[in-house]
Amino acid sequence: MKKKTYITFVLAILTGITYAQNCFKEVLLRIDTLEYSYTKNGIFYKRDKYLPFRYEEATPIAELQVYPNDINKIQKISLFNTSDFEILDSTLRVDDYFRFKIRFKNLNQSKFLKFSFTIFEVPLKESTCEIPLMPFHTTEVGFNPKDDDELYIGEERTFDLLCNNPENIRINSIFTEKEEINYRTELVGKQLKLHLLPSKLGKSELVLNLSTQNPYIDEKGRIRYDLPTIKRHFQVKGSRLAYLNVLPKDITLEEKTQAEGIEIELDYTRLLGLDRTYRIENQEKKGGRLVAEIFTKKFLSNGKILCVLRPYSLHRLTEGYLYIKNTDEPICITNFNVSPKTIINQIIITHEGNKQETAFYPGETAEVRIEGLSLHKTRFHFGGLTEIASDSLIKNENIQTFRLQVPINITEKEVEIYNFSTKFGKTIPIKEHQKPHKFNFININYGAGKQMLEDLPQTVLYPKTIRDIEISFSPEKIDEANKLFGKQYLSVDITVFNTKGDLIEIKHIPNILVCPDETSLRADFYDDAQCSKNSISLNSILGRKTYDLDGWSRIEMVFRHEKDKYKENGFSKKIEIYLQKKMRFDTEFSFPGGLLIKRGDQDGFSPFGGISLAIIQQLNFYDPNKINRYRPYKVGIGVLANNAFNFSPTATDRDLGIVVLGSLYPTRRDVKLTFPLFAGMGYFLSAKAWFFLVGPGIFVRF
Repeated sequence: MKKKTYITFVLAILTGITYAQNCFKEVLLRIDTLEYSYTKNGIFYKRDKYLPFRYEEATPIAELQVYPNDINKIQKISLFNTSDFEILDSTLRVDDYFRFKIRFKNLNQSKFLKFSFTIFEVPLKESTCEIPLMPFHTTEVGFNPKDDDELYIGEERTFDLLCNNPENIRINSIFTEKEEINYRTELVGKQLKLHLLPSKLGKSELVLNLSTQNPYIDEKGRIRYDLPTIKRHFQVKGSRLAYLNVLPKDITLEEKTQAEGIEIELDYTRLLGLDRTYRIENQEKKGGRLVAEIFTKKFLSNGKILCVLRPYSLHRLTEGYLYIKNTDEPICITNFNVSPKTIINQIIITHEGNKQETAFYPGETAEVRIEGLSLHKTRFHFGGLTEIASDSLIKNENIQTFRLQVPINITEKEVEIYNFSTKFGKTIPIKEHQKPHKFNFININYGAGKQMLEDLPQTVLYPKTIRDIEISFSPEKIDEANKLFGKQYLSVDITVFNTKGDLIEIKHIPNILVCPDETSLRADFYDDAQCSKNSISLNSILGRKTYDLDGWSRIEMVFRHEKDKYKENGFSKKIEIYLQKKMRFDTEFSFPGGLLIKRGDQDGFSPFGGISLAIIQQLNFYDPNKINRYRPYKVGIGVLANNAFNFSPTATDRDLGIVVLGSLYPTRRDVKLTFPLFAGMGYFLSAKAWFFLVGPGIFVRF
């Protein structure tokens, strides 16, 4: 292996492994009794890593298990439902993995099969992951003609092929050329048919090469599409009637050819006279269907007869010989196509992800399917587009398929369809991409500087006055070099709550249009007077201004893509901005009881007193990691009426003091009556003595 090729191969492998590990540490697919692992059974093909699995029927039911790298960070995982399979059950989380149950719709016909996941992480974060799939089937074909089977020159014969999965065989509906025995294949219902047309007399060999839609894996572990060659020998004999070649072999049945006829060249035979009209019928015996008439005009120098042919009914080469008759007596045989005028009935464009539309998008690769009549006589090409060759494309008289690359800088509004060098009269429009883009092009500035909406957490605590909230955009981030998204249609819902959580205002900003800027290759096609170029100030919209809100007020903003503008689900994100406060200063009344007091003018501690009254200017501290929640301690200064509620005439230690108190409070929210623990020091005014105190109390908040 050359060094350059080897390096490319190694890089491809490393890229595939890293990509898979970024999504999941394991993906398992169970079909019947077999289990396939992405890490153990994954296979590389054309620089991508696939999850291969064998199938026996086209619509099997399968169980899918995905193992995230860190299950604790995952809220949920959703599987994108496509036209290739249907999800039977809802997603189920089991221990350290998520489980899906699906049914494939038709594995023989599915193209670009893959699992697309949306991963919802904690905190709010979405990411996508794709696992390409490679279904494979051990398809076998058998052909065992009888030993005495004979073929005749110019005569087409049809045989049945034995096949365990005929729908997986690529059908070649056009005869091969320059073979001893030319062939084509056809699928009729569930039966695979082989049509043979010999071109050489004597013992001739049929060399039959077939390929499959989905691959098989050979004994060496290689991915193969071509089936083993089948070779059979036949004895080819001359026709019982002379066979005359016709040029051209494709005749169009229309009013002009019926009225005026079309000139053809026919092989010379002495059995045909000049200036004579002969019938052409579809069977040798009498009473056949009239296909055409020929009038012999003159002999040509090349050994041919110039004739005028008038067609009357349709005929295909595959339907058998045509018989040239003088009245009812066959003279010789020939064969040619009589087909209707080329007509396009339907044009289907399949985009990535099996999405079908009737338009092209710049920069994409799409598959075009043209359905109609007599398409085998055409040679279509599409103005300005590049055709990508593919062996799997279908081309016959009723269907023509093409794989096309649309230039990213295409300037035309429509793609003209040409037949050879002539405009066919059909066009396909070019539409600009209009796909929802993640919110990294939206910026929010609430006072902490401009930040990307995509990077902001759902909950934001801001400790300063919010003078304004500004929404701005970075349109240069929408369209990338080779990935276009187009115009972004947005709306914003704004809800404002006060400190207590009461709703005070609701605003809705609809129809925000953000267009990619001039750095986009499609900038000239996005020009729209409605494109938002200026930032949006919330204070210009809100009645209650942000700078007038009290502490712990909440501003909730929900950004969404407008659903009616897109054919797929857009993005949405909700953020809540709280006006955070570090502390609060309140006047509080409490009733300390059973205080243990140590006075400076006395030895030892005073006995436990009765209920006292304290009026404190209290400083409350908020927990910086929680919303509107206090820390369990407070500090204040105020007045203490010691033993204030002891009215006994023998009561002692009744005095009024100035105190500095620290207290420990329960952290329950919105509780008016609590039982804190006090500690502090003060000065009794009557006793003129300093003191220290500690003890419980009853606290009432007003």
